Amino acid sequence: MGTIGNILNIVTFLSQDYRAKACILYLIFSSSINICFANLYLIIYLAAQYSGVNIIQTNRPMCKIFGYISICSAASIATCLFLSTLDRCLSTSRNVRYRQLSNWSLAQRFLILTMLFLLISSTFCLIVFDLYNDMCTSAPGLGSIAVIVYANIFVTLIPHGGMLICGIITWLNMRQMTNRINPDSGTINPTSAVQRMNRQLLILIFIEALVEIILEVQRNISATYNLITSSVEKSIERQQIEYFVMQLSTILYTVKHGMSFYIYCFCSDIFRKNCRKSLKSLMNRFCCFNRHD
Repeated sequence: MGTIGNILNIVTFLSQDYRAKACILYLIFSSSINICFANLYLIIYLAAQYSGVNIIQTNRPMCKIFGYISICSAASIATCLFLSTLDRCLSTSRNVRYRQLSNWSLAQRFLILTMLFLLISSTFCLIVFDLYNDMCTSAPGLGSIAVIVYANIFVTLIPHGGMLICGIITWLNMRQMTNRINPDSGTINPTSAVQRMNRQLLILIFIEALVEIILEVQRNISATYNLITSSVEKSIERQQIEYFVMQLSTILYTVKHGMSFYIYCFCSDIFRKNCRKSLKSLMNRFCCFNRHD
């Protein structure tokens, strides 16, 4: 369901009504990463079910690669959502120079630079992740500290803190814009289709950002606790409780990668309309292609 939802996200955002917006580039890239990450988990799970061996917990190179991908993809997805909120913040600014920064060309550059930075900066995970006590985890001591600090900064603090700040600024900008459009004189100007789409796009992005923050924080708390106490001797009862909490946290965190489409559909009638239109267009093209064959 998550993969289907992310594919429908990409199909819808590539429609003519959306693709002119710079923030859409970040959302498309985020959905693409979600597809890869969700399918990676699925492949590992199916391989473990088929062979009876979890390659992540038994193979050192795979453990290191999986640790790197997990941290890097989490940072990339959160950063993409932060950049999309930043773009909406710039696009609603009263300052013309700031509004000019919200364009497709600059969005491409921002995206390339930030992704390169995250890909390079998270390579330390290839060193610190290894098999310890038949578990794929970061090395006790400095390794765990490095992972905790990096994740808290680049997965939680910067992107989610940025989302909150951009959300507040955008809300203030929108209030000022509304006051300019509808002054206290009592005259009410009709909202244009473009303004309505921009408003719904803002709602989509910031609701997803809020859900992302909640799920990321709970995951980060449980992961940080697990890493800090990994070298502590625990009773069987405590291990069972912590295992249950970690599994629940992981499930919620994994669900996050596939729920954006359903949030968009629930919050926006314009998104639903564009989704139906895009699917209908694809079906028509597919039918025409089959007729030519």
